Amino acid sequence: MLLAFDLDNTVVTRDHELPAATHAAIAKAREAGHLVTVLTGRPLASATPFVRALDVHPGPYSVNHGALVFGAAGEVLKRRRMTALHVEALLSPPLLPPGVPYACMVDDALYVEDPADPRWSWAHTANRRVERYAAGLVAEADKVVFSSNGRSADLEAKIAAEHDLTFYRWNDGYLEVTARDADKGAALALIAETLAVAREDVVAFGDGANDVTMLAWAGHGVSVGPHASADVRAAAQEHVDAPEAGGVAGWLAAHAHA
Repeated sequence: MLLAFDLDNTVVTRDHELPAATHAAIAKAREAGHLVTVLTGRPLASATPFVRALDVHPGPYSVNHGALVFGAAGEVLKRRRMTALHVEALLSPPLLPPGVPYACMVDDALYVEDPADPRWSWAHTANRRVERYAAGLVAEADKVVFSSNGRSADLEAKIAAEHDLTFYRWNDGYLEVTARDADKGAALALIAETLAVAREDVVAFGDGANDVTMLAWAGHGVSVGPHASADVRAAAQEHVDAPEAGGVAGWLAAHAHA
């Protein structure tokens, strides 16, 4: 089997820890002959420690919701970015309502309205660069994130009416916008193809809106944790508990260990 894992709230806890039991279960599944990959919405910098810990580096794996896919030797198999025209349209009137905080992400840099805003303090501790956004500054972008503001549904509809992009709206109101064809389902299909693994031999694990296409594409989908939405659960064939309760580790012990 090819085992495809989301990170956050799937194998990584809400406290951003990889439980020892989950780590050991994935390692044992690999020893039993199964292949392992990771597909995460995280950017490369924050995904890399977990990818290395799970012995997936240099590849294959995917970051930025499937927008960037690495092959088995670390080569770039696919990269999808929004153009400068997309970015400027998203971050300017009339699409952007006044007072909605945003971050335009390019590699490990964040371009924001006010770099001193405390909401971006986490980025400094994660060794990510935070700069002031200005029109014409960004040639291409991995994604644009609009913070929780109570208007994400309307903003998504407004953008979708004018631009062919991919959207992820989260329960807490955050809206992430990425390029067309930047999704985990397409990324997982590409990874399986490069590894010569048939679709029916792929098992995917995930909990969030960005995991729906991956769970739906895989031969078998496993939704994870209490926060998995109805759409996530509907895309999967079964459900397991959160990483804090050993959900994925238990599934692997039952189905993927020799």
